[in-house]
Amino acid sequence: MPRITLIELVDYRKWTEELGYDREGLIQIEQSRIYNTIQKLFWLNNCFVLPFRYDYYIALTNGLNREKLSEIAGQIERETPYGVKTVSTTHKYPSIALYRASMIIRNNKFYYEDGDEDKYVIIHLDLNNITEMAFETSIYEAYLTILDVYRFISNYVFKHNGIASYLGGDNLLAILPEEKYELFLEIIPTYIKAGVGISHN
Repeated sequence: MPRITLIELVDYRKWTEELGYDREGLIQIEQSRIYNTIQKLFWLNNCFVLPFRYDYYIALTNGLNREKLSEIAGQIERETPYGVKTVSTTHKYPSIALYRASMIIRNNKFYYEDGDEDKYVIIHLDLNNITEMAFETSIYEAYLTILDVYRFISNYVFKHNGIASYLGGDNLLAILPEEKYELFLEIIPTYIKAGVGISHN
């Protein structure tokens, strides 16, 4: 059962509105700074944060014990205006672990569920020839193509109890249950390269 950790920035709307009337650029700067901190803290502990939303972060945290997660949550909290909530759960299906964490985080500042940790199946997807497409059409049209592929991949992966993330550029990530990934590889379009990693972290 892979471990999925959900991090919520507390009172996100409140602190973004406190940045003033002409704040959108400042919000982007602050979000980037906080994401940078969160990714570094988890990466240094053999974990990976999926870019998701700027008020919530999903981390793949196999091997991270309660004490270390609590320490990381404290470090993140010092970087945010109103603190964080952190919930870590395990389940055979990543989407269900995330669903459970989403329910638990409503009423808990910190929660760590003990449980066995199985391997992750992580598939890195890379769209072929997207740079050439950008030159032939436009960068924006190439970006729209990436978003269309991401929507297709996300919906398929979620129906098979996994989760997906857009990593930027022409890169996507899919996290699937071990028994589901081979079927997934059969349905992806031929213009997508896929690298599969099966590992504890």
